[in-house]
Amino acid sequence: MGKQKRQKNRPHKKNPTGLPSVKDFETEEIDDVTNNDRESALRRVFEEIQSVNIEEKLSGLQTIESMSYNSTLAIQITKNGIAKIIGPLLVDKNILIRTSSASALRYLADNGRMEAHTNLLNDDIMSPLCTLLKQYYTDWQPKDHNEKNKAIDEKEAFIQVITLLWTLCEHNEFAVKCCNENDIVSILTKFFDITIYGIEIATIITQCLLSLSENNINAIKKLKNFEDTLNQLLNTEINNANVSEVACFKTAISGLLINLTNYEENISMNIICKVINVLSDTLSIDCKQLLSNLISILPYEKNAFSSNAKKKVQDNRRIFGAQQQALEILANLCSEDQENENESDLENSDCEIENIDDVCMDDKLYKTMFSLPLEIIEIFNICNIINKVWDKTRIINKDTLEILEQNVEGKDIIKQIHTLNCTAYLCLNNLISCLEIDALGGIENVYRMWTEIGTIVFKDTNANDTELLESATAAMRAAIQKLSEEKVNIFNCLTLADVQPMLNREQQCLNANIQVNLIRILGNLALILRNNDTSEAHEIIKHISIFLLDACILESKVWVMAEFLDTIIDIYAEDNSDQLANEIKLLEKLQNLIPCFKNKMRQQKKTLGDNVAIVSTVNMNIMKFISTLMY
Repeated sequence: MGKQKRQKNRPHKKNPTGLPSVKDFETEEIDDVTNNDRESALRRVFEEIQSVNIEEKLSGLQTIESMSYNSTLAIQITKNGIAKIIGPLLVDKNILIRTSSASALRYLADNGRMEAHTNLLNDDIMSPLCTLLKQYYTDWQPKDHNEKNKAIDEKEAFIQVITLLWTLCEHNEFAVKCCNENDIVSILTKFFDITIYGIEIATIITQCLLSLSENNINAIKKLKNFEDTLNQLLNTEINNANVSEVACFKTAISGLLINLTNYEENISMNIICKVINVLSDTLSIDCKQLLSNLISILPYEKNAFSSNAKKKVQDNRRIFGAQQQALEILANLCSEDQENENESDLENSDCEIENIDDVCMDDKLYKTMFSLPLEIIEIFNICNIINKVWDKTRIINKDTLEILEQNVEGKDIIKQIHTLNCTAYLCLNNLISCLEIDALGGIENVYRMWTEIGTIVFKDTNANDTELLESATAAMRAAIQKLSEEKVNIFNCLTLADVQPMLNREQQCLNANIQVNLIRILGNLALILRNNDTSEAHEIIKHISIFLLDACILESKVWVMAEFLDTIIDIYAEDNSDQLANEIKLLEKLQNLIPCFKNKMRQQKKTLGDNVAIVSTVNMNIMKFISTLMY
């Protein structure tokens, strides 16, 4: 019970094109400017952009781009109708203006996030964007240009436009709807041809189509016509590109092929296995060596950071991005979302609003084992996927961290590696959940991973790192669940002192998802310890049980209370637990808890969302369980 729903992750995007960062511009300290100064500065910039003088127009666009790196300013700028001013410039005859306009809008969208996306779309940025894309489809072939600089400018403008479109489609359904209405998929697929447009453009196009095709049957149907092309691209030997370009390109193609197979009745195992081989190659690139390269490039002084060094840093960082995407694709391959129709039906019902007491639940709902086809398991073993994913959970050591913290570029790399680590833990969670113990390297290997992740989770230095704790505790939970299913007797040397950090972390935790992961970890630990017929194991189970009951009564969220209660039910489901139940006065404590649980359930039933399943299950089971304790 209490299965944590695995969300499908969208590919993470962090400067995928490798173009120079806006941080490279010499910008003023925007945060120190007063509101009046900001308004005055923005008026001047808006006037420059609308000037008939090309140099003034370009200066204004560059200033907007520089300002947009401050997220608050990016939102403010988009609120002031910037899309209505810059949007028409996307189709200007001057290439430099088109390039600067696309770049400014791209950074406004990237840094202003959801609010900026909404503002830009409300001001109809999609109309000039779609018009420009149709022009590219009709008129543009980069290698046909005789003027080299013109070709470079046009390519840069195109990449910025596609990145802008990618950002909007990734975060806003209206942008996707506009793309469907304007048949943008048919336009973008033209640029798959790497012999004409090159690998950089083909990669950014594929990345954009990945977001555009997410849960979009209209786009999927059009892309199905290009499935053979995508297969050919996956098999193509690319000799005139560097490692980072090939990794990014083939990983993106793999993600798009997986999106297509998700809509097929008869999934092609041949394609799936090819994709896994590609993802394996991407994950095989040594992250520690990449970091070693980076710290030899990154200077301690910003002024010493040459353009050549920037390019090398961008190449290395693109590999980290490709590896993160590879982990996300693997995690989705192992996702249970599409396998559990009962859960989907429950989510679509009105039971949480009408009458939660009447929800019909099957105890097998959360215990159903999702298993992968044998062909996928075999290719996982051949490619050593488990170990490659595990390697991505630990990358930066203390010495490397200290070097990277010396400058802005290094700090950005730390953030990117942190995201990669978290994605690896989430991928590991899914892999452990759906693979048999032997495919995971055996009991000892799963136990090793569990203990090593524990050293990360219970470090005081990570206490406020919600993203890391949520992903790492999910992997820990999956590992100990697997050990519990095997009925192993592996925690022989565990003491109360070893358990205490887990209890302390649960008490300190404010994030409900982390809290529930820890609750389930404790519950599975207690289940495993039932196999140890020792006084120490007895005391640990007793200690965990009392903790769970005491914490439950203090919990404000009814669905988290349900997780506590469900864990207690699991621990005391066996008849041989009667003595321990009496020692902790389980019946009396549960009878005191139930009125509080029922009251919170009535108060919160309309806001439970996905959590209605666990609440309704416990609501139905708890009284039956209490009855068994009474007789």
